[in-house]
Amino acid sequence: MKYCPNCGAEIAPDDKFCTKCGFVLPVEGQKSGAAKQAQPSQSQAAPTPAPAQSNQTVAAVQGYATNYFQWLWNALKKPFNNDKSAGQYFGLINFAIIILLNAFSFNTVIQRVEQMGSSMLGAFGASTQSGVKSSFWMQFIFVGLVIYAIFVGVSYCFSHYATHNLDQTFLGYTNRLAHYTSSILVLAVVQFLDSFAVNSTNGVGFYAILVVLQLFILLSGCLLSVAPQQGVTGSFDSAYTAILTTVVINVLLFIVADIAAQSALSSLMSLLKQF
Repeated sequence: MKYCPNCGAEIAPDDKFCTKCGFVLPVEGQKSGAAKQAQPSQSQAAPTPAPAQSNQTVAAVQGYATNYFQWLWNALKKPFNNDKSAGQYFGLINFAIIILLNAFSFNTVIQRVEQMGSSMLGAFGASTQSGVKSSFWMQFIFVGLVIYAIFVGVSYCFSHYATHNLDQTFLGYTNRLAHYTSSILVLAVVQFLDSFAVNSTNGVGFYAILVVLQLFILLSGCLLSVAPQQGVTGSFDSAYTAILTTVVINVLLFIVADIAAQSALSSLMSLLKQF
């Protein structure tokens, strides 16, 4: 005779469950129900490795940032020694930082111009609203994205299709272009700092020079990037490719500048109506 391990009632040897309490008897070679129930509780009580995963993520981000700044430093020292083993998004990150710096610097200049205009109108006895605060930085970010998309997109198309640099991926091309034009980031930082010193008499000319220099370096980098690689024969001569690239970029920039100027004029007229 056997006894139920749950209630202690007497059961027949061939019974598979206790007729009194309904407890299912374990089969030989298998764990008892109590052991089976204990196993999930032990697995649930096991500590999760969340802190370790979080530390690994932080370490990975720090390592990526360190590699980016090392890549940037090497690009500033030797722009034409392109590091082909660099992270594939370093070029896009570099351009994104430049666009953000330019957007916030332009927004700062607009705010200072508004404040100066408000002060001048107040000096002539005109009624003004105090605390003029404009936030055009989102518009400037969008315009910056469009401008860089024109430069990078047009030059990549000529590099890929006109000069037959077919083994150059888009991300690899942006890395190469960002490597050539890494000095733009330095100018963008200086421009951002200079935007806080712009007033009616100082800083305007220097600020404009920084903007022109950035565009000049970016265009020069695009022209250098469309040159055919060694051993590759393009559809056009390098001189004509550079000319076509410049013409297409300038035409698209003129269209964007015209649209942006009309939008800015409309915003300015709306602002003047408030006084």
